[in-house]
Amino acid sequence: MEIDVEVLYALPEQQWSLDLRLSAGTTAEEAEKIAREREPMCWVDKWNVVAYGVWGEVVDTDYVLQDGDRLELLRPLVEQPMDARRRKAKETR
Repeated sequence: MEIDVEVLYALPEQQWSLDLRLSAGTTAEEAEKIAREREPMCWVDKWNVVAYGVWGEVVDTDYVLQDGDRLELLRPLVEQPMDARRRKAKETR
């Protein structure tokens, strides 16, 4: 049996999306490795994946993907959201 999964990776200046057909039982970590070898993600220069998300919820590397999942390859935050809000509020004063 196979499942369809969308894999996403984003940098501030560019985003990539890839639809994959995978074997049932594929984990998040395995899907990342497969995605890195396929177009257009094989052209990404700056990989820095620190976690995985499925539909906005953080999952473990051994999370077994389900048909229709959207796997998000998460990178470190440049700035914490609360710090960014404080900085923007200070700038508008």
